[in-house]
Amino acid sequence: MTDLNAAMLAAHTASDQNALVALYTQAADQAVDLDAACFFLTHAYVFALELGHTQAEALRLRLVAEGREPA
Repeated sequence: MTDLNAAMLAAHTASDQNALVALYTQAADQAVDLDAACFFLTHAYVFALELGHTQAEALRLRLVAEGREPA
């Protein structure tokens, strides 16, 4: 996940929120446990909401499925 962390830091530095949605989603997909996955999903979801990104609802539904967001 070192390359992913570096990419996330670069995206933060560049304020590239589209990349942050994708990178945090990727981090969630690669997470070793549910808490870590939901942490990353939450970040991806927040960035997606700020952008009006097409993935916002899909991210929300993933959080709902894990009991981390109300249905």
